Amino acid sequence: MLIDKYRLVVDNISNKYGYDSNIKHLLYIIIPGFVKKYGFNRENLIINTFSNVKIFISDTRNENVVAYYTSIPRYFGNNIVTDKFIVINNYEKISLVSLLDSLIHEFNHAINSYNNEIRYDGDKVYLRTGLASSIYDKVSLNPIEKDTSFVLEEIINTRQTEEVINIIKSFNVSGDADNTIYSINSETSDSYNSKAYYFESYICKDMLNNKTFISTMENLRISGNIADIESWFDNIIGEAGSYNRFVSYLNKIFELELGLSKGGLFKKMKINKIKDLSSKIMDIVRVFNNNCYNN
Repeated sequence: MLIDKYRLVVDNISNKYGYDSNIKHLLYIIIPGFVKKYGFNRENLIINTFSNVKIFISDTRNENVVAYYTSIPRYFGNNIVTDKFIVINNYEKISLVSLLDSLIHEFNHAINSYNNEIRYDGDKVYLRTGLASSIYDKVSLNPIEKDTSFVLEEIINTRQTEEVINIIKSFNVSGDADNTIYSINSETSDSYNSKAYYFESYICKDMLNNKTFISTMENLRISGNIADIESWFDNIIGEAGSYNRFVSYLNKIFELELGLSKGGLFKKMKINKIKDLSSKIMDIVRVFNNNCYNN
């Protein structure tokens, strides 16, 4: 059984970091879920990620699990290395599925950031999280800025999180893992769907269902060859700058959505701006898909 194959791996990782039984029992099913998602050819990548990215439990308590993956650069001799962590809030009152979603979501960021994580360009260091990069000063390692690809990164990461959870839901096992999966299936419908980045995912749904787009993006992202994405995307659209506009529009919509919760006199203007940007995104998606299908 796939779960039994990685039980000792999980035990060793849990002992290394002092994880409690709740985390350990979830890792029993999460690691096999990732292996089935990405294939045995990426087994070492997955195990190395879980072995080198520690989970920290903060004292913060929240009805919604707030979790994040972070990678912090530092000098080790003359070389720049990174310390990688996943931080989640205290989860005593959190549902099992919310905790599972958070762990898979953040570890998926980590897995898809492991290869070719660091890139140098003059006096700047680019540290990637999936598709997105944080830029640092090469000498001081002080942060400078982040690029605007993080919303597209979150959309794709959320989709893959759903896929891994649905793989786990389909496992046919016995023992404690069976009890965990039974509880997960009791909390969810037949097919798990995340509510994260729902609107952005909705307006990009035709793109996410395009096999050329999703398979190419996923392969370049996990290999770390993200520098190739912009030219590949622009070539399909037939216009330079299309990819940068696409990710910029998504980022602006996300920022406007955050502002909507504050209400105020400009709420209607923000809604109209979101509609305009959404239309522009769907135009790009339509052209991309048409050009893929016509070639």
